[in-house]
Amino acid sequence: MQKVHVLGLEARASRGSWAGPGPSHELSVLVPYTTTDLTRAAFSAVVAFTRNLGARVSLLAVQVVPFPLPLDRPAISPSLLEQELKALADKVEVPVDAHVIIARDRELALDRAIAPGSLVVLATRKRWWPTAQTKLARLLARTGHSVALLEI
Repeated sequence: MQKVHVLGLEARASRGSWAGPGPSHELSVLVPYTTTDLTRAAFSAVVAFTRNLGARVSLLAVQVVPFPLPLDRPAISPSLLEQELKALADKVEVPVDAHVIIARDRELALDRAIAPGSLVVLATRKRWWPTAQTKLARLLARTGHSVALLEI
């Protein structure tokens, strides 16, 4: 059974480049990549919630590059993450735009990349302590994004 928490219902006024409302003001849903299993669970919920709404769904992953390395030459090739995103997106029943961001800070990159007016859907394991996904959901909600957190 999944439990849904919705955090931060007001949107910010500017910034963001993915999953923003299009010219027709369609529903935009963004699923940040966390783990394969949790991202798959978030996609299942997105498909169930938006089945006949014509929502625009985006999958966004951030590859963190530590400071000793230049951003344009990460230790692990971004193509590996791109292949995993493509495999996830191919299994979803709705069209998905997949994007990889290379950055130094994951949370900052996600916050800046997500457009105002988007719904961010994250899944997390049910724990009594705050998980990394719970912390990310709280951070995005504090910065003005609409966030749905699914406990599985």
